Amino acid sequence: MHGEAERRAIEMWFRRRGLPMVVRRQVRGTSLLSRATPALVFLVLFRPLLTWVTDQLNQLDVDSANTPYVLGLLALSLATVVVPFFVAWFVSWVLRGRSELKRLVIAAVVLVLGVVVLPLVQKQVGQISNVPVTMGVYAGAVVVVLFLVFVGAGSILSWALRVAVGQVRDVGNLASRALPTLMVFMLFGFFATETWQIADKLQSQDGRRINLWLVIGLFALLASLFLIAILRDEGREALARHRAAGMRDYEAVLSRTPLNHNVPEVRNFPMTRREKGNLALVVYLALALQAVVFAVVVFWFLIVFGLIAIDDSIIQGWLSKPELDPSGKLFGLPLPGVSDELVRVAMLLSGFSGMFFAASIFTDPTYRKSFFDPLMADVAVSLAARDAYLTVWEGDEAPPSYPGGGPLATEGDLEWQRTQ
Repeated sequence: MHGEAERRAIEMWFRRRGLPMVVRRQVRGTSLLSRATPALVFLVLFRPLLTWVTDQLNQLDVDSANTPYVLGLLALSLATVVVPFFVAWFVSWVLRGRSELKRLVIAAVVLVLGVVVLPLVQKQVGQISNVPVTMGVYAGAVVVVLFLVFVGAGSILSWALRVAVGQVRDVGNLASRALPTLMVFMLFGFFATETWQIADKLQSQDGRRINLWLVIGLFALLASLFLIAILRDEGREALARHRAAGMRDYEAVLSRTPLNHNVPEVRNFPMTRREKGNLALVVYLALALQAVVFAVVVFWFLIVFGLIAIDDSIIQGWLSKPELDPSGKLFGLPLPGVSDELVRVAMLLSGFSGMFFAASIFTDPTYRKSFFDPLMADVAVSLAARDAYLTVWEGDEAPPSYPGGGPLATEGDLEWQRTQ
């Protein structure tokens, strides 16, 4: 009734949701090399591209470089990450329809290309000088990738990347719902002289932004601590609601999973610490990525707004400077036409906005309904699917099943249903 192919499909479903710890321990490390192939493909393409772009940036003369050249270099820098990512995704898609033997052959070819062929090619084009050392470094990187895949980091990372892409696609909804609430505060702070003076003093005389990054890091730390504290309480409530669920609740939730109509009676399996940690991590990453995307939206909004609304002479008066630094930079890359003072203020306010957004996800009813409740709906689905998966493939080791009609089944009011 429940064959090996079905089990593998369900385990792949868990991994795609960033939940590798739910998969049974005895099968967690199977097909390790083929599962690591997309990550190895990413490394094979990323390393030479990164070396080449770094060389170009080191040769760049900001004073003499024209705008088209700088924009082209920015596009190439973005392609350094985007191209390997999409090629790795394509390889992952190709591997899904192949037998285990073909997947192993493809993985072996990628391994040889990355560890042996790539260093030889880099030697020929002058990117490296010591081939054996480079091969050893690349072999060590392969071992690290295999270990991360074994412990489930690859599944969590790929899930986080899909969430990030989804957040970028939904950036309009994110900005329209979250940005207006912060607009009054941001504009008040943006036009305050003290904000510009503080941001200006956070950069050292030699142009380094160590203090500015420390402040942004403090904002990120406070946001993380707040998320962890709230998720601990919300997690307990989610588990309590899950334990109170009846069979009718399971049938409704499992209809959204590969296990729909395949489990006659779902049993209750206590969660291990690893499973709880895995579940908490994916929710934390999803919320953190929302805050990061929101901070990026705020940053570019302030850059565009500052270019339109604030003349350089006004900024000079606020900072008591005879002239501004016209070579604004972000991560070492020049932003043509943007002053460095505007970049620093946008970074400071966007960092604070990300922290404020992370806190508002729980405290503001509108934010909670739009951004947090859908994540908890996915948690309810994952918990139900986990119990169904273990009921089918753990045999008679399971404890007694849930009651046929628990409190949630009686009320017919699952949390995930409220968010649909």
